[in-house]
Amino acid sequence: MAAITPHTASSLQYDIAYEKDVEGAGGFSDVSKDSVHSEAPLDKLEFDWTEAEERKVVRKLDLVVLLLLFFGFVSFQLERNNIANAVSSTLFKDVGITQNQYNTGQGLLYLGIILFEIPSQMLIQKLGPQRWLTAQVFAFGLVATLQMFMHNYGSFLVTRIVLGIVECGYIPGALYTLSTFYKRTELGSRTSFFYLGNVIVIGIGGLMAAGIFRIKNHLRPWQNLFLIEGCVAIFCGAVFLVFLPDSPQNPLPLLGRSFSPFTQREREIIYARVILDDPRKAGPRTPLTSEDIMNTLTNWRNYPHILHIVACVTASSAMTQYAPLLIKGFGFDTIRANALSSVGGWIAVLVMASSGLLSDKVRSKGLLVMALTTCSLVMWIAFQSMSHTSNKWGKYATMALTTGFALTWHPLNATWLSLNQRTPQHRAVAMAMFAMASNVGALCGSQLLRANDAPTYPIGFRVGVGLVAFGTGVAVLQHAQYRWSNRQNSAQVARGNELRTDRPEVYVE
Repeated sequence: MAAITPHTASSLQYDIAYEKDVEGAGGFSDVSKDSVHSEAPLDKLEFDWTEAEERKVVRKLDLVVLLLLFFGFVSFQLERNNIANAVSSTLFKDVGITQNQYNTGQGLLYLGIILFEIPSQMLIQKLGPQRWLTAQVFAFGLVATLQMFMHNYGSFLVTRIVLGIVECGYIPGALYTLSTFYKRTELGSRTSFFYLGNVIVIGIGGLMAAGIFRIKNHLRPWQNLFLIEGCVAIFCGAVFLVFLPDSPQNPLPLLGRSFSPFTQREREIIYARVILDDPRKAGPRTPLTSEDIMNTLTNWRNYPHILHIVACVTASSAMTQYAPLLIKGFGFDTIRANALSSVGGWIAVLVMASSGLLSDKVRSKGLLVMALTTCSLVMWIAFQSMSHTSNKWGKYATMALTTGFALTWHPLNATWLSLNQRTPQHRAVAMAMFAMASNVGALCGSQLLRANDAPTYPIGFRVGVGLVAFGTGVAVLQHAQYRWSNRQNSAQVARGNELRTDRPEVYVE
């Protein structure tokens, strides 16, 4: 095949009329049996499939790409967050640690992720997300299982930082993978569905812990928790090995084409439809360069997204890391507190799923991010007002709503940031920045609720309200600056000036 040339890119539109392939094969010429090569010229990539065929392909992608990455994210969040359920049991006493020492361990976990996030993205671009993510899920499942052997403060610290290191890169790697398989008009709802893995763990994690804590054997309840949920992640890694496809150019799993659900015809459609939607996705995967990294890091428009994430995640993580323990402090027993902690997660599932579906129909991602962050602020104010009272059900209800709305804006902010990157390489770095910001927020949040502020944490909760208010303001400013940038770009074009080639011509507001 001839090399892809950029001169045809600007003419590609969604309504390209199809002309049959010159060889009459109903597909691409010179396509290998196992993959679709990226060397097809863009003017040869034209529609020759029906809407029914494309819907079938997208359904299969949802099953073997989106659902698998979602399953991996659920496992990821279980291993990261089940420590909150463990501390409502006898972990502190059995391991011999205090609340502030626990906070230090949580900080080390997030520090490990932050330090290795960019290097992990460089490896993903070099090795491919399929290999990296599969190995990673196996690794964090193994480390999470080994937490059952913690016996002192030192072993607690070691397992937390190692878990952080092996978890780094999963979220941006998964988001990058989604952006390669889906069209831009499909990405918002898929990103929101992926992030349901974050909040659904709040829903199922507490219920799983409540059930696991009832198991009677020679292990402590928290040891059973780490053993069972760690094995879930290891199983997830095995599923990745068998089914997760590599890329649109080669949508086959690691174990070969015999496990692929896609026919040769469908593999051609997978590749052609995303290239017609965004010609910048054409060509082989290229390693990240220092220029790609610096170009993204020095793009000032990315940083309001980052500030918003750090502020709001700091507040939300402080609550989720202690949710069962906080509810127990309201006057509920251990098992009931873990079960009740799940309700906020199910609220978040409903809100996030609805907003994700809406986001694909609304061009302005910023308006949705602003609306959801404002809702989170209202819930935080209500909870902070109730937190010092003796009304345990009132405190619980406002806490459940606060947890339910705490991160519903998160996937839309990720999509918003991703769509405003010029190249796949810039997108990979931006998603790494996004994940790093989330973990910086989680690191800060791990220190927000201190032992000397217990049991009602008036200082911590007031700081939480202030942080979410700050994040709401930043979202408003970000939306305004994208609108301003678009007006500036339009004025430059009207004057006959050239725009920067490393920045989008039109920003998603």
